[in-house]
Amino acid sequence: MRKLIDKLYKHSNLSREELLNLLDNMSEDDIAYLIRKSNETRMKHYGNKVYPRGLIEFTNYCKNNCVYCGIRGLNKNADRYRLSLEEILSACKEGYRLGYKTFVLQGGEDPFYTDERIVEIVKEIKRYFLIVL
Repeated sequence: MRKLIDKLYKHSNLSREELLNLLDNMSEDDIAYLIRKSNETRMKHYGNKVYPRGLIEFTNYCKNNCVYCGIRGLNKNADRYRLSLEEILSACKEGYRLGYKTFVLQGGEDPFYTDERIVEIVKEIKRYFLIVL
């Protein structure tokens, strides 16, 4: 298993078969080794810093029907919503007040939010925070 862990560490990738083999056959020692190698990767890229991100779920409409997902398109029990630009900015402002400096916009694949609308939202968030900072 260590050869696979080392390969993953070196190349950041394994084939599907290799990954399944690793996940299905790791011993406690292999898990400890994987954690050590993961920590080495984290330290190399980020050090001991933590970068919290504010998560803003701005829509739960979705055109897809992934069976595992609670917001899938055919789920008639989902209480659907779409945040307006003002609501998204308000969430960012509150998140910033609470100490978040970056935000993730998360939602289903909602056709309402075209590329142009997403660009407008991101521009407005950046415009606001350029003024604040």
